[in-house]
Amino acid sequence: MKLALPALCLGMLVSAEVAGGSASAGTALGDDKAKAGPEASAAPADPPAPSGPTSGETPVEYGIGVRARSVWVPKAVLELFIERAAGGAQNYGYGVDLTRRRGTTELQLGFEYEHINVGQGVWINKGDDVSAGDEADYVLGPKASGHQLSWFTIEFTFLNHAEISKMFALRYGGGIGVGILRGELDHNNIVCVGATNATPEPGCVPMRFGGQGVYSEGTETQEAYKLPPVFPVVNAILGLEIRPNSHWTINLEGGIRTLPFFGVSSSVFF
Repeated sequence: MKLALPALCLGMLVSAEVAGGSASAGTALGDDKAKAGPEASAAPADPPAPSGPTSGETPVEYGIGVRARSVWVPKAVLELFIERAAGGAQNYGYGVDLTRRRGTTELQLGFEYEHINVGQGVWINKGDDVSAGDEADYVLGPKASGHQLSWFTIEFTFLNHAEISKMFALRYGGGIGVGILRGELDHNNIVCVGATNATPEPGCVPMRFGGQGVYSEGTETQEAYKLPPVFPVVNAILGLEIRPNSHWTINLEGGIRTLPFFGVSSSVFF
C-alpha cells in the first residue's frame, strides 16, 4: 500500500505532464497553421504533368496492301549474255505488303509469288557454234515439259516520298530480300543438222516439234537446269503515289526487282 501510492502519484504526474505538453504543442501548431494560412494560399500551384505525346509529334501508322507486277526481260538484253535466245521473258507476280509509315517514310515487308517462264525454243550458249558441232539447248515451256518454274520472295524495302500535292507524291526507294525457287526449267540437248547460229531452225529443233535436230543422247531426254535453291532479290523502285484519302494509297511503280518490272499496288493504313 505504501508502495502503490507513490507509484499512483507518479503516474498521474506523468500523465499530467504529457497532457500539458500535448496541449501546448497543439496550440503552437495551430498558431503556426493560422499564420501560414494566407501565405500558403498565395503560393502558385505546380503545373500538371503532360499526359501524352506532344501535338507536334508525327504518329506511326501501320498498313496492309496487295500488289500485282509484270516482270519482263527483252530478248536483246538476254542476248548480251548468250549467243542466241528463243525469246524474251515475261511473267506476272502477286503479293502482299505490310507497311510501317511515319510521315513521308515507309518500311515495307513484302511477300510475292511469281511464275518464271522464258521463251520456248533454241538457245545457244555464248561462244558456241552449232555449225561446228556444238550442241544447242531446246528450252521447254511448262506445257511441253510438265514442270513450272516459280519463286516465292521475301523483301524489306525502305521508301521515301516527295510531296507533289495533298493527293500526289513521288515514291522512291530500295531494298533487299531473298527468292526461294520452286519447280524446274527443262531442256533437250540437241545436235543440230544443217543449222548455223544465225539460222538455227529447223536444224536445232527436236523432231517432235517439227524440226530436224537429233537428241544428243540418242533418244528424247528431258534435262533440268541446275539452279541454286535461293536467289538474292534487289529492289529499286520509282513511282507515283495517289492518295484518295489519308488512309488509302494507290501506287503506280516500276524499277528493278532483280529483273525489270512494272506494276500497281494499294495499301490501307490504320
